[in-house]
Amino acid sequence: MTTDRGCACSETQELPFPDSVTDLDKKLVRGLGRLEATTLVAGGIIGTSIFLITSEIAATVGSPLLVLVTWLVAGLLAGAAALCFAELSAAMPRTGGTYVFLRRAYGSDLVSFSFAWMMCFAYGTGAIAVVAIMAATFLMPVLQAAGILEGDRIAITAVILIAVLTVLNSRGVRQGGLTQNAITFMKIGLIAALMSVPVLLGDVQFGRLSAPVPDPQGPVDSFRNVGTALVVCLFSYNGAYFVTHVAEEIRDPQRNIPKAIIGGFLVVLAVYLSINAIYVTVMPFEEIVASERIASDLMGRLLGPSGSLATSMVVFCSAIGVLNAQLLNYPRIPFALAVDGLFFSKVAAINPKSKAPAVAIILVGLLSSLFALTGSYALILSYVAFVIHFFICLAVLAVIVLRIREPDLPRPYKVWGYPFTPAVFLLVSVFYLGNLIVTRPFQVLVGVGIVLSGLPFYWYWQKRPANSV
Repeated sequence: MTTDRGCACSETQELPFPDSVTDLDKKLVRGLGRLEATTLVAGGIIGTSIFLITSEIAATVGSPLLVLVTWLVAGLLAGAAALCFAELSAAMPRTGGTYVFLRRAYGSDLVSFSFAWMMCFAYGTGAIAVVAIMAATFLMPVLQAAGILEGDRIAITAVILIAVLTVLNSRGVRQGGLTQNAITFMKIGLIAALMSVPVLLGDVQFGRLSAPVPDPQGPVDSFRNVGTALVVCLFSYNGAYFVTHVAEEIRDPQRNIPKAIIGGFLVVLAVYLSINAIYVTVMPFEEIVASERIASDLMGRLLGPSGSLATSMVVFCSAIGVLNAQLLNYPRIPFALAVDGLFFSKVAAINPKSKAPAVAIILVGLLSSLFALTGSYALILSYVAFVIHFFICLAVLAVIVLRIREPDLPRPYKVWGYPFTPAVFLLVSVFYLGNLIVTRPFQVLVGVGIVLSGLPFYWYWQKRPANSV
């Protein structure tokens, strides 16, 4: 990470990538190994949507088999992006991840600043609020059944969850990593236990995959419907880039980050496809379409109220895993921005005892809590859905840009299938982004406006003396 504000391209080329030791390296602690990096990927992706959105996908695509096809295609597309992030992070293992990739590939502080601004004040903090609210929502029935709480206190509970994990991660990356390990293993274990119930007690029928549906679609309509469902499904695979943001706190990052991204993503793909295979072979398709909380409804049918409570506990644990992963990685983006002199200098402070960017972590925790309390998180995420995917596309495109412009850049890992892997992701993303522009023009404009709102601050910080407050 460099603190100069000139062209990122010329500056970073002078660094002996990827083995240089910066001043930042000397302050941060490499407290995460390959296991922690892998659980950060897997635990950061597997959240609540796998327990909820299959019914929406089923209603869109119109058949059980196409439900599985949609999840598989979305997984392959997201996997293509994950492989691109693996190459970039192995070549540039720097704190800030995507922020660093954008800065180097496009030689512009403005592009990387806009991404960091959007993450700090919209998408990242809004996503933390959403996950905290979801965790609190599924915790409520468990607490009420145990007689611990009466009535709904969702927003306050969400803020408490954010506060606890903010404090924990402020105490050091090692503590955050160990917590991520524990939560991820517990999450996957509980999911496996939960999904074994329908297999053992349910009426598994593989014939349901080919059963006739009320309104069969032709090939063209089916293709279009799967494409529409991908808009919903792709969000469930978001998070493979989490580990890139803490690259300077991972041991042997050139080797461990690519392996963590690939290994963690394969775990996610296996879990998602297995759960959906259970849904479509145990439940009649009409019930899947009609279900608002498919996992809870399935378990409730098999085990009664206790099944629904068990599902709530599993979904809560799953959400907590994502929440911890978010608070472990998102604060590193404004931290990297501050180190480069383009944000409040105090945000670049590292706690001398914990060796963690505590100020950045607390800032993100506070902003996320504000979103949770005001209930504005859902609007924020709908507004920035376009711009976050646009920046992800820029990061994937960076693989091609840097291959052309910097062919001699050391690349310990190279994306499989280049250039087709990034190209396919980008081509599908054109459809995805175009669909958002057509169907949600107002939200897209607001999201672009949120990004542009950072321009006055960018110009101020760019002209400000590097060491000023």
